[in-house]
Amino acid sequence: MKRSLSFLLAFAAACPALAGFATPTKKIALDYGQKQTTVVFEADCTITAAKPHCDCTTVTVNGNKLTAVVDTSTFDASVDKTIAATTADGMQTTLTMKFDVPQAVVFSPAILVWKIGEAPTPKVLHITVPKGSPVKSLKEAGLEGDDFIYKAAKGKRKGEYTVTVTPKSTAKRLRNRLVIKMESDNPLFAQRIIFLRVNK
Repeated sequence: MKRSLSFLLAFAAACPALAGFATPTKKIALDYGQKQTTVVFEADCTITAAKPHCDCTTVTVNGNKLTAVVDTSTFDASVDKTIAATTADGMQTTLTMKFDVPQAVVFSPAILVWKIGEAPTPKVLHITVPKGSPVKSLKEAGLEGDDFIYKAAKGKRKGEYTVTVTPKSTAKRLRNRLVIKMESDNPLFAQRIIFLRVNK
């Protein structure tokens, strides 16, 4: 009986009544083309298990500290990654890493969509290369398929471009891709696909 009481007291000391992670969510700002980053989480007691929800993340646990190493080389937009962690008190916590990824090129909108039966009016894709971006300029725009027509042009300001796209018909569902090729020393930013859709 005394041993059980001693065990319970020791457990209570190791894991406070309100055990867990003081900061289960962390925001991480990345640089252009950053390949890897490390994020550390600390719990109020021993971490007994941890499992990342993405292959891009590996974790190691040392007592109450969890270290996550994240491969960010393929991140081209802001994204959340999570880890399931369990502490010695049995509490399960979802740890969230919110990655703020600067846009080397801003595409607006990200997809061009028409509805079946509507007038086949032109839609404009606006492309902006922010100052300091690893992308130097837009090289060319090309169309996969022949269901749409397009025209690319430079904007009034440096780093601004437009691509005007028009479906030849909206009588049926269509799926095409607009391929934007860019000049950059980093191959990650060499190309971007914009989807063109005619939907119901």
